[in-house]
Amino acid sequence: MKAFAAATEDERRVSAALSIFVPSDSIFGTLAKGYFGNEIKILESKIKKKESLIFFRVLMERLPKEERLRLHSEIPSRVDENCNFHMRLDKQAAYKGHVRLTDSKDALDISVHIASYPSRREEAMRIIGELV
Repeated sequence: MKAFAAATEDERRVSAALSIFVPSDSIFGTLAKGYFGNEIKILESKIKKKESLIFFRVLMERLPKEERLRLHSEIPSRVDENCNFHMRLDKQAAYKGHVRLTDSKDALDISVHIASYPSRREEAMRIIGELV
């Protein structure tokens, strides 16, 4: 999972938004330059299976029912051919302790690789369907 903190944003607030889902000490940052040369901090956290199950539990507990239904219905469009499940969560809402889906670029970008054997998109969609 990752989020971008523009030079005009408080990096601590972006980190706080991510820490709803992952421990603060698992978040690391990388500096990058934006298109116009502006500084951007990319904050990310990579989690393994056990932590991802906790992430999905927190997600499902905090996501409003209508958004859980939306997420579930959109599984086919959110799982790619490499068995990655993608979604965006509202970064500003997360900072306030709320979990909401968004299509905005001002988001927490979530990508979850769904491991299965054999690795097939259909199997990944089945697994994700059980989690959301």
